[in-house]
Amino acid sequence: MIRCVEVLLAIPDNEAWTALATLQRLGIQIAELERGDLYRCDVEDVDAERLVETLSGIESIFNPNKHVLRVREDDGPGPGEVWIDERGTGTTAQRGAVRIAGRTLAGVRALERFTAWRLFAAPNRPAGPEVTQAATETLLCNPAFQEAIV
Repeated sequence: MIRCVEVLLAIPDNEAWTALATLQRLGIQIAELERGDLYRCDVEDVDAERLVETLSGIESIFNPNKHVLRVREDDGPGPGEVWIDERGTGTTAQRGAVRIAGRTLAGVRALERFTAWRLFAAPNRPAGPEVTQAATETLLCNPAFQEAIV
């Protein structure tokens, strides 16, 4: 089973705010921008629920004082969203015994880590594909060492 777990800041996200202000100055028509760390895991069905518990117990990934952890229903980017993956870091598409911060993730056969950017044209209204693509090409993804999944 593919399970996507997203870790979002519950406190103001200065990186997202700076990216939003920059995109607006560059003429990209967006009203809001959110950023999260996304973990897409190929996990055994019996270990899927334990995965969330394990990730929420790793302090370098999740701090309950400043993060919100949520399981996503989809296993790919939604409307107005782009996932950024760093090439050649060794953290993507790990196979075999998958470990994060020194801990083995039980039942996880493969792991991919992304930065998920969610763009909004207006509150609660995702940006269209053209705007999302423009923001990705302009600022959110550096093609020299990153790949974008839109």
